[in-house]
Amino acid sequence: MKEYWTSLASILGVFAFCQTILQTVFPPELRFASAKLLNRIFNCFSTYCYFEITEIDGVNTNELYNAVQLYLSSSVSITGNRLSLTRAVNSSAFTFGLANNDSIVDTFNGVNVVWEHVVTQRNSQTFSWRPLPDEKRGFTLRIKKNHKHLILNSYLDYIMEKASDIRRKNQDRLLYTNSRGGSLDSRGHPWESVPFKHPSTFDTLAMDPEKKKEIMEDLIDFANGQSFYHKTGRAWKRGYLLYGPPGTGKSSMIAAMANFLGYDIYDLELTE
Repeated sequence: MKEYWTSLASILGVFAFCQTILQTVFPPELRFASAKLLNRIFNCFSTYCYFEITEIDGVNTNELYNAVQLYLSSSVSITGNRLSLTRAVNSSAFTFGLANNDSIVDTFNGVNVVWEHVVTQRNSQTFSWRPLPDEKRGFTLRIKKNHKHLILNSYLDYIMEKASDIRRKNQDRLLYTNSRGGSLDSRGHPWESVPFKHPSTFDTLAMDPEKKKEIMEDLIDFANGQSFYHKTGRAWKRGYLLYGPPGTGKSSMIAAMANFLGYDIYDLELTE
């Protein structure tokens, strides 16, 4: 056993000596060029391609980074081993996230991709109009080269759509009113908002089950048809006429629709 540790120490000593010689003989520029050349050679023979998605693009926040973070939160809670937990403002739901320098496998259209959350310390604080965080955060997407053109664009579009849905569902509903008669509030906004916590859902509504199912299916078709309306140049809207005396469930129906779709409510005061 003693001879083993002696041999190991000798080998490590030789490695340290060779490293010192290389740093002394070869200038930093040559070492950097050699490392860059080796990296290019490795990439030529590698079957994967890598995409870096940084948290901050210059001085602006990268919207795609936030979308990927939200998207992965929907599957990390099931498959991830090390998780981070957060809760957004105006939200009653906890969000699972990928831990620092951890990875996860995702599948899209039958193709496996690997996401890695990379967190490193920022070397130096460069000049910026706003202070930058001490850590550099980003996601690395690894895809096989022969799958890149099959899924890349559609996969990223899918992530943006899913992130938008998750963001809307995680945030509590808000009730907006314009009851100030067209004047602006202290922040220059024409709308005032308050948290909307109405218990009404389609399960609690007292109405014909077939009519209830018909309305729910219509709402789902409307929510999933945004891209169709956008492509055809039509306004993405859906109208329902609710009428009846007070106490017949008009407000409960509106609240059930908002809770079902995850949408906020805007109350337009038109009497003034």
